[in-house]
Amino acid sequence: MGKLPFENRKPGILVRHKDIKISKFKTRSAEELLRCGIVNLDKPAPMLSKVAARKIKNNMEIWKAGHAGTLDPAVTGVLPIFLAKARKLSGILTNAGKEYRCWMRIHEDIPEAKVKAALKKFTGKITQLPPKISAVKRVERVREIYYVDYIKKDRNTYEFIIGCQAGTYIRKYCHDIGEYLGTGGHMAKLIRTKAGPFKLKDSIKWEDVFELYRKYMKSKDDKLIQKLIRPIEEAVNFLPKVWVDDDVLPRLKNGSPIFAPGIVQVDNDIKVGDIVACYTTKSKLASVGFAEMDSKQMIKEKKGMAVKTDVVML
Repeated sequence: MGKLPFENRKPGILVRHKDIKISKFKTRSAEELLRCGIVNLDKPAPMLSKVAARKIKNNMEIWKAGHAGTLDPAVTGVLPIFLAKARKLSGILTNAGKEYRCWMRIHEDIPEAKVKAALKKFTGKITQLPPKISAVKRVERVREIYYVDYIKKDRNTYEFIIGCQAGTYIRKYCHDIGEYLGTGGHMAKLIRTKAGPFKLKDSIKWEDVFELYRKYMKSKDDKLIQKLIRPIEEAVNFLPKVWVDDDVLPRLKNGSPIFAPGIVQVDNDIKVGDIVACYTTKSKLASVGFAEMDSKQMIKEKKGMAVKTDVVML
């Protein structure tokens, strides 16, 4: 089975301050998660994405909630709902790769080998014109299909798993393949199985969201909320990581950049311009920013800005 680009990363660690210990991440309390966490929802059909976020906000009495990566009403699957302060991270996750299970119907009976060949041709970088009804300007743009794993044929319906760059329209993908084959084609069914690091197998059903919350309100058992709401650290798992000295945190809280001397350790594959997640020595997310140095510079330079802060999560 194919993997999204970040799933192929196997970074090592480069250490700058060997005398500073980095602790493993420990779970957050229910209070913390309700103030700043993510519900990995398995959105049902025909619910609108914004309705799902609004109902969770209202029923869980959270002051604000938003979602990352809109799903069409008829499409089910992974829809991360960002609660309260966690909404700051929704735009970052929106740009992560996505994976779908797709059923594509071809309008004529043709050899299976031709459809398989078309799927192979439409892998890699493709050009798409967004649908007439879409949230983006309708101009041709390049999108990357990372992989297509063919599953089976049932009459004229072809089932496959597709991993793609954010902003790829699967409905248009199926239409374009139908045009290429000269038969016509359309998307018959779609399930989102991954949105960045969030997976369908770990998601929570719509009806279970409110059942768990109701039980929590009766018992005040943190474990119920920890089952329902994921910590913000999971939303940025796909990003390269930087760990900073605790002495840096007071300035970072006010939006200060991170300078090289304040770095404890880093993933070894950071390049200038990368979006990076910055953590405390207790491995809690502190901020997200843009790398101004590569990994080796971050652990060697005696001065200079290493990470330009974009989002503060302290």
